[in-house]
Amino acid sequence: MAQAGRNASGIFRVGFTASKKVGNAVVRNRCKRRMRAVADLILPKNGVIGLDYVFIAKKPIFNANWNIIVGSALKAVGFLNNKIQKCKS
Repeated sequence: MAQAGRNASGIFRVGFTASKKVGNAVVRNRCKRRMRAVADLILPKNGVIGLDYVFIAKKPIFNANWNIIVGSALKAVGFLNNKIQKCKS
């Protein structure tokens, strides 16, 4: 899951969160590492300058196939970018 909002800086920023509902510390840290890797992969090409992205871990990310995670993140970022662009005009 992902959220986005505008920022005043000239860059895009990224945050990651995993609540205790996801699992213990080991599970939460692995989920955040996987989200960071996906963000490093997709945001340089798909990130919009002036947006803050927040990736929120859900339980399935711990065991999910890498290609599914990347596809879901691309879809979420694309949806958020389109939604923010529509709000601008």
